[in-house]
Amino acid sequence: MSDAVTSPVSDVSGAKSVASAVPVAGVKWLDPATAFAALGNPLRWSIYQMLADGRAMSASEVAAVVKRDFDGVSKHLRVMRAAGVLASKRGEDRRLELYYIPETIRRADGVADLGFCVIRLPVAGGTSK
Repeated sequence: MSDAVTSPVSDVSGAKSVASAVPVAGVKWLDPATAFAALGNPLRWSIYQMLADGRAMSASEVAAVVKRDFDGVSKHLRVMRAAGVLASKRGEDRRLELYYIPETIRRADGVADLGFCVIRLPVAGGTSK
């Protein structure tokens, strides 16, 4: 018996997908309620869409783009990281934390596979794939 987790293929737009479920070894899938709660806030959703192209951004960079205060944006980023929909890594300066959508979730630019659904997000300069 395989230890691979099978990711169901669904689409939030309601469109039928012709792709079959793809087994992904070693991936711990997210709790749907926690993930949707983290992405359900309008500001967090806009931040998630901003990161859909694979970029990593610091809280201060995100705050400047969304025109919000650093402390509030930092808290929203931590909520999404705790839910597992974002990850973080240290920047060149060890005091700088960079947030990004992990590769285990971001299968391609604008496509986030949360394990229980696939979300297609708009990417800068075009539409999602």
